Amino acid sequence: MICVYDIGNSNYSNNGDAILIPTKCTIKNVAAGQYDLTMEHPIDPDNKWAHLQPEAIIKAPIPPELIENAYAGMDVDVYKTTEKAALREGPSEPTAIYYGAWSSGVEYSVGSRVSCSGYSHRNYQCNNWDSSSGQTQVPPPNNGWWSPIADMTTGSPALIQLKSGADLYYVSGPSDGWYKMSTTYGLEGYIKSTQVVYDRHLSPSETHDRTITDQLFRIKKVTVDTKTMIVSVTAEHVSYDLSAILMEDLKIVRQPPAQAISWIENAFMMNYFGTIASNITSTTDRSYSAELSGKNGMFALLDPDKGVVAQFEAAFRRDNWDLFVMEKLNTDQGFRIRYGNNLLGVNWKIGSDQLITRIVPVAKDEDGNDLFIDDDTKFVDSDYINNYPIVRMERLKVDGQIGKDDGTETDTTWTVETLRAEMLKQAEARFEVDKCDQLKHELTIDFVRLGDTEEYEQFKALQKLRLYDTVLVIDPRIDLSVSVQVVEIEFDAINERVTAMKLSNIEAYNLKNTAGFNVLNNSITGEKLTDEVVGGLVDEATQEANEFTRAQVSGLSVSLKTWASATFEPKSS
Repeated sequence: MICVYDIGNSNYSNNGDAILIPTKCTIKNVAAGQYDLTMEHPIDPDNKWAHLQPEAIIKAPIPPELIENAYAGMDVDVYKTTEKAALREGPSEPTAIYYGAWSSGVEYSVGSRVSCSGYSHRNYQCNNWDSSSGQTQVPPPNNGWWSPIADMTTGSPALIQLKSGADLYYVSGPSDGWYKMSTTYGLEGYIKSTQVVYDRHLSPSETHDRTITDQLFRIKKVTVDTKTMIVSVTAEHVSYDLSAILMEDLKIVRQPPAQAISWIENAFMMNYFGTIASNITSTTDRSYSAELSGKNGMFALLDPDKGVVAQFEAAFRRDNWDLFVMEKLNTDQGFRIRYGNNLLGVNWKIGSDQLITRIVPVAKDEDGNDLFIDDDTKFVDSDYINNYPIVRMERLKVDGQIGKDDGTETDTTWTVETLRAEMLKQAEARFEVDKCDQLKHELTIDFVRLGDTEEYEQFKALQKLRLYDTVLVIDPRIDLSVSVQVVEIEFDAINERVTAMKLSNIEAYNLKNTAGFNVLNNSITGEKLTDEVVGGLVDEATQEANEFTRAQVSGLSVSLKTWASATFEPKSS
């Protein structure tokens, strides 16, 4: 059943304001990327079509997914939070750090630290000082002379921010005023005994995995065609509401995923309706670093360069507004594809266009000059570098400068040793996480075109696969055996069947290009467009309009289709 809810109707448990009768309804779900719905609906005599208005909500079925419950099939006691609270890594809370109060009558030296109330950041470090400039401003976050630094001791970092009334499973305690508790998906931490209250007991038959079924999509575009008497609708999954929420000044350095997500939520300038959660704990040796000031919440999660999901190679699952950054499980269900004859509806691509085998990480020394990973050797090589005829290099910018605050909330600054260690870690992550040193295999299966052919039998069972499941693809002709992962699914919501599927050995969100989440929300910016990409786009546009010059694209929010009509300024450098 496909329903629509008018603006203002938030009771999504019923059948909405109209039960729709679409002739076409397709849902496309890309791993950590595009998640949208397209629909065609007749202009019907009952005026159901009239409910299809921008910002209204459509509810439609999807292929069922699961959020694993770490306590499924177990006896558990459930507690509820009595207020907004944090589940912490340990039984202690951070305390405030105070420096000397900032004064307009003092000439500060570089590196001086001050406390200044009245802004979102209390503490600041002096970046530069010129006594002749008459600097008398209070150091706000956007003042280049000062940068915000930690205003709290480390304490026990928050793993997740919990809303009032959230469920937690009892683990142990209380001890010294703290309980050890767990989320349903297995993230364990500590919470004050005054912030929770016993709610109920669950038997093994009552603890289940969370099943994701019908999902909500917010209408973004409606086209009414009276010639064909068809209304065409484009809608985004409601998780993209997060792209409307900006963050205040936020720089995260070397934080585990749960803590990083907690920092991101704390920086939201508005409350987010849903829950953002992770089961990837601080026991992992991976960490997250990014400058996110002024970015939106979806950027922080899904950006292919700086997003939490990409940096941790995590599975990203959505249940309406609730978002989950999850450790990937072994989801090989035993399916094997033996590639023999060319088969209608199956397309297999092998490419090296994203291949990188040598990384040159670059940060800044104390004078602001380039700092390389070693005084002699300036690069890190892939283990597979000799598998290819030529070496392909990439310059990797690492945020950090010797002597500047390292952002770890420990009152420490970057040293040559710690910054070079971070540079090595980020370079190795390009190989280990992004798999940039491996050929990309991509298999696209069009179930509609396959029809009921005899050869189709080996693919028919693949309709049971879900995002992030893996399949072994074998081609005896070239002695190839490679595991690929489901990275995209198209679903016919009317007939409730998968119509197309894409499998790849490199996750869609790690391709270092403009990702689906950006295109979907018209947020293509200069950050996502390298000089090479900008040049290519300008060259293409010039073929249609001879008025273009080499363009500088920075901060523009434009659709790719509007490039030909855009106005550009000559690049200054």
